[in-house]
Amino acid sequence: MSLLFCAAAMAQEPSQGGNGSAFDLYADQLERGEVVITTHAEALRDLEKLKAEVPAGDARRELRYRYMYCILGISDDPSAGKAYAEQGLEDARRIGYADAEVNFHFCRGANQEALTTPRDALADYNAGIEIARAEENNRLVADGLTWRGSVQSLLGEHALALVDFLDAQKFYDSAGEPLESEQNLFNIAVAYRRLGERQEAKDYLERLMKFGIQRKDLPQQMAAHMELGFLGVESGSTALPAASSHFEAALRIGEMVGNTATQASAHLGLAQVDNLGGDYTGALAELGKAEAGLKAIGDRSNGDMIALQEGEAHAGLGEHEQAIADFDRSEAFLRKSGNLRYYADLLQQRSRSYEALGKTTQALADLKEMIKVHQALDRKARSYTTTLMSYQFDTARREQENRRLAADRQLKEAQLVSLEKVRRWQWAALVMGGLLIALLLWQARRQVRAARSLHRMAMTDPLTGIANRRRIEALGQPMLDEAIKRDEPMAVVVLDVDHFKQINDACGHQAGDVVLQRIVDTCRGMLRHGDQIGRVGGEEFVVLLPNTDALAAREVAERLRERVRMLDLGDVVPTASGTSISLGVTTRREGDRELAELILRADEALYRAKASGRDRVEVAGTGEVSMTVVGSDAVHISARMQPARR
Repeated sequence: MSLLFCAAAMAQEPSQGGNGSAFDLYADQLERGEVVITTHAEALRDLEKLKAEVPAGDARRELRYRYMYCILGISDDPSAGKAYAEQGLEDARRIGYADAEVNFHFCRGANQEALTTPRDALADYNAGIEIARAEENNRLVADGLTWRGSVQSLLGEHALALVDFLDAQKFYDSAGEPLESEQNLFNIAVAYRRLGERQEAKDYLERLMKFGIQRKDLPQQMAAHMELGFLGVESGSTALPAASSHFEAALRIGEMVGNTATQASAHLGLAQVDNLGGDYTGALAELGKAEAGLKAIGDRSNGDMIALQEGEAHAGLGEHEQAIADFDRSEAFLRKSGNLRYYADLLQQRSRSYEALGKTTQALADLKEMIKVHQALDRKARSYTTTLMSYQFDTARREQENRRLAADRQLKEAQLVSLEKVRRWQWAALVMGGLLIALLLWQARRQVRAARSLHRMAMTDPLTGIANRRRIEALGQPMLDEAIKRDEPMAVVVLDVDHFKQINDACGHQAGDVVLQRIVDTCRGMLRHGDQIGRVGGEEFVVLLPNTDALAAREVAERLRERVRMLDLGDVVPTASGTSISLGVTTRREGDRELAELILRADEALYRAKASGRDRVEVAGTGEVSMTVVGSDAVHISARMQPARR
């Protein structure tokens, strides 16, 4: 089970006597992870010290100790951990301690993952995140996003996982939490591996391994070894020796720190290596060790993978009847967890066993089902591109900014050394000259800033800070001209806030302004670098999407609609059940020359969306294309559409 607090004991002993301030200091240091916990025994020792500092009769501090014990102290009994968390939730609600309620949700979710499937833990993680958001506790929000993102990544929802991890990273960076930020990079590395971006994943994991070795952080080294092992398994036969070495290293560390779950996972990884290398007897032996370890701690979350690997081993030994039974057992787990990536592998392996037994009808049925699963995976993969490109762009931008700051710092240091070498009168002359130049530059800067401010005011919507109608038209026409010149697609989305007048009438224009600002912030966060959004009317906005065809534009519009629908505006519009938008989408047609033509078509599509019930996407594509999207319902398309190039 992942640890919410990667923490350990203080360098000094806590004071005796149950002093409240001593408890807070000790608990804060544990939560911040200022020292690393290496073994479960160390965690129990440090928790016992913390318990001694709980003031008598202090219910809140007692609950704080209990949720830390729930996450750090209960390691090998998920049933007991879940029951402990449920009692904590009840007590936290009774006294109104929101932070404790959030952490008990996270603890119950982590134990639920081990008891059944990771998907079953999402309800607790979502509940914890919502409470933390309501309390405006960004640290706990970020913690919850990493819990939820890890589950989504495991289930194959990599785009959603990356969004959670990136949002968590912003919170950690802004709060100055280096350890949490570093650990979250591990989550991003795992997501990259599951996306197939192996080099990026390897770079992150090697950095984390280096940090773990420098700090003598055995749990971090163990986790990095496990992921590097899985990366080797996915990289082909030439990487199998390295994968085996990483799994064996993780196994050794797991034995050192007494982590039964990791030992079982390492045996499972070694079984995969053996299967891929043709050592099917060795694979079955490793799987037996993995199954025994997981059974000892009541962890049933890996039942799908164990059964799948057992099936591959028995098939490799020619025991196809047993292999099919193993595959059927794995399928029961996978249908519940919804992991399409493993399910596709299962169908392929089982079809081969059916074929070996002469059961061609069943083999063909599995192959047909495998094709459908791969098609579903391909559809998901298309939605990953935008998030991945956005993250890569942000990373490159931060690195460039860091290089610029380093160069500026070196230049200033060189200037200081040079100034110290000149004589006093020369220094005074330079100072006087510098003051004069600074004054002139200050005056010039004032003029430039005033001119820029006037220009920005003329081209910017004062409420939301995005482009106004004049600016969006000035940006859109050259964008259309370039698309025509390059014969590339271009899309325009017009969106309008549903029932916005009712918000203004019920809650006032000030509340309406806040709603618009939050909707704009949400939409801007979903767009690529190079996309443009502008406000062209009261609650009407235009989005310009260069190099985007109808299918990709529809996906963007649907994501915008979904994210706005998920906005929590209860603090602004307490009587509203939710805020929605309607969107009209169009793409460049042959013969289009003016941006106004595209905006008009998109606006007409928006009108149809409004007339059809709102909270939907209406697409008017090339020719006679007309497409309506409501939530995640099916899409109706009445003409051919090119594949998305977004």
